[in-house]
Amino acid sequence: MSKTMDKKLQTYMRDMAINNMPFGREWYSSAKNLEDALRARGIKLPQKLYYEYKMPGELQPGEFMDNLIMDYFVSYFHNWFAKDVLKDKNLTVVQKAKIFTYVWKTRGKYKDRLKKYEMEIRKLNPELARVVVDDSRSLVYGAMFGFAPQEIAYFSDGAHRDLVKEQENLKIFKSYGLDVTYILAPKNAEALITALKQNELNKVKDR
Repeated sequence: MSKTMDKKLQTYMRDMAINNMPFGREWYSSAKNLEDALRARGIKLPQKLYYEYKMPGELQPGEFMDNLIMDYFVSYFHNWFAKDVLKDKNLTVVQKAKIFTYVWKTRGKYKDRLKKYEMEIRKLNPELARVVVDDSRSLVYGAMFGFAPQEIAYFSDGAHRDLVKEQENLKIFKSYGLDVTYILAPKNAEALITALKQNELNKVKDR
């Protein structure tokens, strides 16, 4: 953090980032939640959905997420935060200038740091070594939340995603009482649907 940034502004930026993060204030994994729900039903899939990857610095995922908060603020500043900062009457002109200066000076450092995290995560987790992604963020965040390698690669490849099929699958999952809150790769989604159907057939046989 820049020496010109006092603790008040640091807290201000962190709070703004945390309140806007799509995954909330506390770490959790949609993949882990799904695996736990399936396990509770006695459903086993041929492959894991949740991976406990090793994080840089031997940090736990929640601790590592905390390190990314300011990077998140910088990354999405011009998309979401800049207008709110400019309109905030509780900030002085000088404070606003400090925030904009901080973002301008650290943008390049953020990208370099994210790339460094990506390389460290690939090295620590062989299953991610050859996963192809469009940007470092996809792999870093995907690993942090424990998504399977297939999910990380599929979600990153926006040009080849089947959005219609994804929505259809989510509806199918919901019809079986599962609230799946992330996107599964096609083969994993197919395997899950097959397992859910088989589970229902087993219930009928046991009656």
